[in-house]
Amino acid sequence: MSQSTNNYFYYDSVLEGYSFENLTKIMLEKSGYTVCPYGTRVLRVRSSPDLLVYDNQNLMLVKVKSRSSSPPYIGAGEIEPLREFWSDSILVVAIPEGNVFYAQRISELEIRQNDFYPLSDFEKLQDIFTRVGDEDISHYSNIALQNLKTKKGSDINE
Repeated sequence: MSQSTNNYFYYDSVLEGYSFENLTKIMLEKSGYTVCPYGTRVLRVRSSPDLLVYDNQNLMLVKVKSRSSSPPYIGAGEIEPLREFWSDSILVVAIPEGNVFYAQRISELEIRQNDFYPLSDFEKLQDIFTRVGDEDISHYSNIALQNLKTKKGSDINE
């Protein structure tokens, strides 16, 4: 892979990440949460949370990821830095299956060698963010599925 192609891959990944962060941000805001951007895209601190979410009682740090793979998974190595530095945060994952949006408190993801699977290791997003209704999940899941299909197509072409 040429240096130029490698640069595009990195920046394309950043754009995809922002897409799912913004989708999550908008869905939570529509559901009555106050949401602010948090963290940075600097390579060394990529594990930092993306969003600061507040609901008049709780302040939550949220990391957003997406997976288009089948079956969708989060590598155990991706969880380790989150547990070390951000154990009080929540990981939200958008996947092309089931409820589409899943969430889990980092502190509840045990340390292990095996990968994490959102369908079995995470809860539905609306079980953690209880203000998010089924209608909003349905609406934003459709948008996320379109983005995930595009992402999967770009993964195949690389």
